[in-house]
Amino acid sequence: MATGPAASRIGLLVAVIVLALAPVILPGRFWPHILSITLIYAVFALGQNVITGWCGMLTLGQAGFAGVGAYTSALLTKDGGVPWIFAFLAAGALSGVAGALLAIPCLRVKSDFLSLVTIAFNQLFFVVANNWMDLTRGPMGITGVPGMGLFGWTARGPAQQLWLMLAVVVLLYIGVGRLTAGPIGRAWNMIRDDETAAGAVGVDVTGYKVLAFATGSLLCGLGGSLYGHYLQLVSPDMFKLDDSLLMMQMAILGGLASLPGSALGALLMVLIPEMLRSSSPWLITLRPGIAGAILVILMIWRPHGLLGTGVPPQLAIAGHALRRAFGLKPSHPELRS
Repeated sequence: MATGPAASRIGLLVAVIVLALAPVILPGRFWPHILSITLIYAVFALGQNVITGWCGMLTLGQAGFAGVGAYTSALLTKDGGVPWIFAFLAAGALSGVAGALLAIPCLRVKSDFLSLVTIAFNQLFFVVANNWMDLTRGPMGITGVPGMGLFGWTARGPAQQLWLMLAVVVLLYIGVGRLTAGPIGRAWNMIRDDETAAGAVGVDVTGYKVLAFATGSLLCGLGGSLYGHYLQLVSPDMFKLDDSLLMMQMAILGGLASLPGSALGALLMVLIPEMLRSSSPWLITLRPGIAGAILVILMIWRPHGLLGTGVPPQLAIAGHALRRAFGLKPSHPELRS
């Protein structure tokens, strides 16, 4: 039986084949739409995971960077006539630069305050997008965003859109997999596990943190481009603080520092609300609370998520505090005191 990287490659290949065949096996628009939304959120969760899972920084404003990418791509294609693929790359680049520019001053403060600064960035983005009427059309948003396509071909219909996004997401996952398996990934893991020790052995802690923040923001910008062109709409309400919290929930639920965990978290957090949507009215009312309850349970029993391999110290401490509150044994013996 294959194990390790070979098993991961086989699992990825099987997942790609299943997703590619889904529009054929499951005709209609519902399941291709659910899987397309899952693929988009899998990119968001992957960006969140790079920052939080691999490098150990808590950020709660990634929807703002996704919004930067979505608006960039929408404006370039609709008003500038730029082909989608170039607008897609520009969206990622601008979001990555914005992430790096925010990270440089933010990393001068402690991680707890970093969360607050990123929340403020998300709120600032929402206010600007909601009020800059000349550029963003304010609350009305940008409608009629051109669809995705390559070299004169435009993806039409749910199946073609799903296949194009699947190809993009697979390339992004392979790229992040190679990045996190190499020296950069090992440096991020050292910083997450013990920042002081990493600095003592010569790791450029600030430089690698900025790189992680920029990479995660770049991925969210690319996801924002996919989101806007898939829905053919970009509006401020698509990138609120609630969406940042959802990205964090997906990353934690699926598994921190885990490539398949990012996709699994996105799939579960998209599927669970859809399954409850057709259930009893009282279950629909409780949908937001159910997601929160799942996270509390994970913080207690598996703070690194379902498939995760690493956990930031802040989340480990939060899980330890919850276990103490419920009178349970600490999951990390080193946190007993």
